[in-house]
Amino acid sequence: MSDKLKGLLSDIGFTGLEASVYLALLREPCSTGYRMAQMIGKPAANIYMALDSLHAKGAVLSDETSRAKTYSAMPLATYLEGKRREMEEKQREFEKEIAGLETSTAEGGIFRLTSADQVYARVRRMFEGARSAVLLDAFPGPLDELRSDVASAVKRGVHVLIKGYRPTKLRGADVICPEEGDAADLKIWNGDWLNIAVDCRESLFSFLKPDGKGVYDAVWNRNQYLGMMNFNGLAFELLLTRTVQLLKQDKTREEIAPEFRQLSNRYLTASFWRDAAPEGWMKEWTPEGSRKKGKTAARSRRRRKK
Repeated sequence: MSDKLKGLLSDIGFTGLEASVYLALLREPCSTGYRMAQMIGKPAANIYMALDSLHAKGAVLSDETSRAKTYSAMPLATYLEGKRREMEEKQREFEKEIAGLETSTAEGGIFRLTSADQVYARVRRMFEGARSAVLLDAFPGPLDELRSDVASAVKRGVHVLIKGYRPTKLRGADVICPEEGDAADLKIWNGDWLNIAVDCRESLFSFLKPDGKGVYDAVWNRNQYLGMMNFNGLAFELLLTRTVQLLKQDKTREEIAPEFRQLSNRYLTASFWRDAAPEGWMKEWTPEGSRKKGKTAARSRRRRKK
């Protein structure tokens, strides 16, 4: 049995001995526990304990119609499908019981994430909570994983600006990517970048391992001031990337200016800062810089509190 196969079976809850027994039954179904002990070279008592555990998990079937009880392995696809349905049902029950107990994520904080599943789950929650704009800097693998999330955000009217690393299109999103071939970064880095900033409120920067499961580093930021700074910095990086592309195409200032102005109006608007900043952080002002007074200022404060 290969180490990789052992690891995969371990990931779904099998012990080392249970994995050996299960694979032996796949090779030789309708076997007795005694036969399994001979095949694997382990004490019969240990084999029967493993068989009882696998039977309780639904991974093996037992036949007691013959003189000696025999065992057969449940096909792995069937077993996993059953576990998937079981987990979905438990998730529904859990969500029903916990409803009303959960509060919204606490404001503030910088958190280290340790798995790709955590990264993708958090990025998807960030897309779901986006109100105005999302900035996404993603290598091809992560970008493919998030296509449906991008589409859902765009459908809700959220502006989405993406920096990709090979030619791609996502309907309704603003995409900055090479016109042909792969970007040089894909040839340098042994893994996948996945970076996102949302609404000047929160951001996540991650470098995922090439196996798609592990992470080299991943940090989720809910600090309000860093959220504003990260959004602004990533927005300028993406706009600068596009400007450099156009300059390399020998575009003139007059040709570059309209696109730069359009992207700036979408992703560098002062309203993002005003809506994200806590009460008291900013003076009352309009985008033109004049002081707000009376009802206009009060409306702005109410929007920020929401």
